[in-house]
Amino acid sequence: MKAQTARTISSQRTDDGVLMAYPNPTKDVLMLKSKDVSVKIKTVTFFSILGAQVAEYNINSNNTELRLDRLRPGKYLMRYTLDDNTQKITQIIKQ
Repeated sequence: MKAQTARTISSQRTDDGVLMAYPNPTKDVLMLKSKDVSVKIKTVTFFSILGAQVAEYNINSNNTELRLDRLRPGKYLMRYTLDDNTQKITQIIKQ
């Protein structure tokens, strides 16, 4: 029988090359920052892992602080839309 060791998450940032989201996992506040200061984040929408929309924020800025205290702990998909209508989805963990 082999002993298993717990794996720790070395990075608390989600960085997809366009947007940084941190800390991830988060408790109540999620910071979002566009890597290009000329690109604005238009909207951010959170979905449960079952696909139900649970929160939506209008941002219109290249960085922001989102209050996530109304979300229950769990995994969420965060879809963000930029001012050029580019959309991307990333996973956020709420503790």
